[in-house]
Amino acid sequence: MNNRTRFLNTLRFLPVDHPPLTAGGEWATTRRRWESEGLPRGADLNDYFSLEPLPIRPVAVDTLLCPPFKERIIEGTGEFVVKINARGVKERNFKHGNSMPEHLEYPIKGPADLAWLRERLNPDVPDRVSTAWLDDARRMQDAGTVVFCNAGMYFGFLNEHMGTQALLYAYFDCPDFIHAVNDLLCSCCERAFETVLPHFRLDSVGLHEDMGYKNGPLISPSMFREFMMPYYRRALRLPDAHGIDIRWMDSDGDIRQLIPLWLECGVNCFAPMEAAAGMDVVAIRKQYGRQALMIGGFDKRILAAGKPEIKRELERLRPVIEEGGYVPGGRPFHSARRAVGELQVFRGGAEGDVWDEVKRGEEDARMGGHGEEEEY
Repeated sequence: MNNRTRFLNTLRFLPVDHPPLTAGGEWATTRRRWESEGLPRGADLNDYFSLEPLPIRPVAVDTLLCPPFKERIIEGTGEFVVKINARGVKERNFKHGNSMPEHLEYPIKGPADLAWLRERLNPDVPDRVSTAWLDDARRMQDAGTVVFCNAGMYFGFLNEHMGTQALLYAYFDCPDFIHAVNDLLCSCCERAFETVLPHFRLDSVGLHEDMGYKNGPLISPSMFREFMMPYYRRALRLPDAHGIDIRWMDSDGDIRQLIPLWLECGVNCFAPMEAAAGMDVVAIRKQYGRQALMIGGFDKRILAAGKPEIKRELERLRPVIEEGGYVPGGRPFHSARRAVGELQVFRGGAEGDVWDEVKRGEEDARMGGHGEEEEY
């Protein structure tokens, strides 16, 4: 059983030999810190932690701007680079990569942009579909990749291309514009499913909104019903007909008010279940039972503590991990190693062996001249 099968079986409450564990990716600055704390330079994280990779990739049928904007650098200083990114957003980035970019200007201002949006969100543009999409999708799936297709971004697209403040004003100033853009996006997703589903069995449907912040959603439930729900229902008709049963929503923040609305639309899997925003996977499971599948939910702040705190956090999550329908995930390096160690115990590893390896790694870091170890 590979990690793709473990991942899909876990989300379907089916048997697995052990929960799917993978190292995921890391920021360059995280990598540099971890290497200063003992990670061998250039080491593959999955190999180092004795885990298996879990690649998750979209099928090669484009559902967003086609063509995308051409990236170009406008100016560079000793500390910053200002560029136009592939979404057409002018952004300023730290050269050292320690933070998210600062967005300086967005390509979409309002209804006057509908003309060029209709061109770039035309579902019939031939370049949307890679000539090798089917062979590539089969090859990825055979190699253990979870393959999905986008079903829309009915808040997230305008949020990323217009900016949050301008978008929130637009809901009141030009609501027909919001509907027009979402209709175009939905048409692109419908055409993608019409292309893919007769020939290829997707593992899941993917959606991305990032429409929550620490204290709740960025728009009200009534606005969700008006501006988003019709498009989710349209986009998910074909996946419904083909039995694609995992519909994965990626949205940060506190999404508790949105979960019942997404479930009503047919969206049933939620990530990253951000603990710092009050998302408690144990409480969500009690409230919605097996209707709500979840990914994430580990309180990453615990990683700054130590082994006892990490162990308590995973014991808190144990009932949901063991029931299924939930894939935990969330980093100082030694604390990340401790968290992986505890999860390996969950999947049947020997605690003594796991922690002996952690201690050896910490000793190697001290002996290797990496400086005094922080207390976690």
